[in-house]
Amino acid sequence: MKNKKLILSLMVAGTLLAACKKTDNGPTLTPQERALTSRIWSLKSLTVPKVSNPSEDSSITKSCSDSALMAFDVFGNYQIADPSKACDSTIVPYSKGNWGISSDGDSLALIGKRKFILKIEMLNDTILKATFRDSISPDKNVVKKITFK
Repeated sequence: MKNKKLILSLMVAGTLLAACKKTDNGPTLTPQERALTSRIWSLKSLTVPKVSNPSEDSSITKSCSDSALMAFDVFGNYQIADPSKACDSTIVPYSKGNWGISSDGDSLALIGKRKFILKIEMLNDTILKATFRDSISPDKNVVKKITFK
């Protein structure tokens, strides 16, 4: 009888330990991918070269742009959202779709309704700075600098 209780106790303990075993259902991420997916990013600035002096930047954000948020998940999905739903989407590229970082870590692809390739200037746990070409039409191709914190 004692042997049966001992065997039964060991089986229950083994089952509990197996049930508590940590499972890793997510993909393995690079340090850049971990930084990108670790938070929800807030838009801090969006600039274009100044018309009168292209070596200087000029802000193109509106007051409503301050609420723009960007989120990435570990499975390759992203969303740039306007919580107020009132901001001009031609300035900030609000969208959702898939993302990926190039193998050399210098570019971030955002593939949604439109495709953007962001040239990463800085990416860590607290800041994402990048430049990208935004071409709404063939004759309007603008280089924009974007910063999220």
